[in-house]
Amino acid sequence: MKKQLLSIAAILTLASCTITGDHFSDQNGHLGEPANYKQFQSVLKQSKLQISDPNGKRSNKSSYAIDGDFSGIVNEYFYVDKKTEALVFKMKNDHLRNELRLQENFPVNSPNNFYTLSAEIEVIDPVESMKNTDIKQNEITLIQVHNKGIYDDGTGSIPHPLLRLVWKLDKDGIKGHFWAIIKNNAVICKGDDGKDNKDKPICEYNTAYKLFDLGKAPIGKLTAFDVTVGNNQLAIKVNGQLIVNHNINYWSELLSYFKAGVYNQYSNGMTEVHFYKLDYNEASTITEPVSSNEPSVNNKPVIINKPSNSIEAKIDKNEEEIDEKWDEWDDWD
Repeated sequence: MKKQLLSIAAILTLASCTITGDHFSDQNGHLGEPANYKQFQSVLKQSKLQISDPNGKRSNKSSYAIDGDFSGIVNEYFYVDKKTEALVFKMKNDHLRNELRLQENFPVNSPNNFYTLSAEIEVIDPVESMKNTDIKQNEITLIQVHNKGIYDDGTGSIPHPLLRLVWKLDKDGIKGHFWAIIKNNAVICKGDDGKDNKDKPICEYNTAYKLFDLGKAPIGKLTAFDVTVGNNQLAIKVNGQLIVNHNINYWSELLSYFKAGVYNQYSNGMTEVHFYKLDYNEASTITEPVSSNEPSVNNKPVIINKPSNSIEAKIDKNEEEIDEKWDEWDDWD
């Protein structure tokens, strides 16, 4: 037992040394430290930072502030703009990320619990960012609802998020819009794990995914998003208007969680996104009933979190493996 505690202490010490080393600095006080801004303290305490080395290999990622303590976590890619007090996420190059991972893994099918991520976002000149891209996907993921699996230890996870809320350069001639890309079943359709499914009708793109146009991104203005999950429904409001109201009975066995920030799916450019608001809330009711006219599938029981003795490092490793598989497959568009 003592050896295990010493090992965990050593891991945490190493992580602390990394944070205070080359990865994070305040550039002589020119950058606002996010932990010092009251409007972001709540969401930070409930999150950890998953960030890539912008000069590292494709899909690389490290986790920081795994205990929700963001003291000293500031650099040129993650900071608060002192003038506007916006939380700034920046990242360059394809398949690299800079995201907050909300720590709570929640059941999506509880009839009495609704989980909401609210954000006010400005994407800074994304067309300019993508002017030298040489791939076809050309989008920036801003908000995700991902899955942990059936249990908190990662058992039964699939390498697809339920939702990616993206800014996309061009979708069938529609330029510069926000989109909700929703996995429309819980089937793995690509890679080794999906080799038995990929040629089946259930994995055809128009069956496996559903896209919702969330409107054109305004230049120099904010867009407010409220993403709510609960009672087997996924609802998205844009500037207070309900745009998406999607039945997710098929996802009911998968514990899920939110991510917010920047994940690039384009090459040769730098993304900059400003979050003027970022809140996470759980409520037993919502002000408007979330119902759907879409056909439902078989209901499944609420999943009770399975006790796990796994340490955080094991859980992080599981998430890294899921992200790596997702990175390999997310160009299916």
